[in-house]
Amino acid sequence: MDNIFKKRIMRRIYAIYILRKILSRTAFKIYIGAALLYGIKVFVNITAVANNMPKWSDTIGLYNFMFYSAMNTELAAQFIIFGFAAFVIWIVKDTIKSIFARAKYIF
Repeated sequence: MDNIFKKRIMRRIYAIYILRKILSRTAFKIYIGAALLYGIKVFVNITAVANNMPKWSDTIGLYNFMFYSAMNTELAAQFIIFGFAAFVIWIVKDTIKSIFARAKYIF
């Protein structure tokens, strides 16, 4: 009887632990990143973009290409492109914040 009770309690503890890991902030970022990357895969033809893109040394041409290619796509692709840009900014902001939070304890 005691063993059955212990197993039932441990199952609940494991379930709560797994739910916390699945619904954590880091997992949420991974889910968003995966969804945006999948959206890019579906809506953007990466090989065509790479073939039409000017050389990396031509910065003005590269800027114009990126700007006009983002503005002249479908609305879904625009949402995904700008969503991915916002996602990258969010990740960089959190990384910088965590670096400075750790540096406070070091010095």
